Amino acid sequence: MCANDSPSQKRDGASEEYDEQIDPAALTSDYADSVATLETTPLPATRTSELAAQCEAVGESLRADGAVAAAELWQVVRLVAEAIGDVESATVVTDEAAVPDERAVETGVPSEAYVVTVAERERCLAALAGVLFTVVETPAVEGCS
Repeated sequence: MCANDSPSQKRDGASEEYDEQIDPAALTSDYADSVATLETTPLPATRTSELAAQCEAVGESLRADGAVAAAELWQVVRLVAEAIGDVESATVVTDEAAVPDERAVETGVPSEAYVVTVAERERCLAALAGVLFTVVETPAVEGCS
């Protein structure tokens, strides 16, 4: 061993173990906040309702057990990925005035009729990223895959 060798440490200086306990009530609140935020975005209504239902199911599991089955969490991730796909396939306009009177915000299909502004698209993607960050913090039930 060289004199310059030191114990393993992560790049940001964090130790290997994470001591802080995640509060299930706070996560449940985060899921509720995520649903409220998603409802203010121009995501297709079907995606918003699917995500809201799954986030509520995860919240119920957190309240009951303090953890969530990994399959439930993967379902949220899948729904977020599909919603990101909807937003990415939307027609994006730079000017609010270019938004047509009739746009397929309720369904997201056909994708050329699903029109969002740059700001709306960024709001959607930020809201979806927020859901993913909450999923990452959610403890999974041990032994579930």
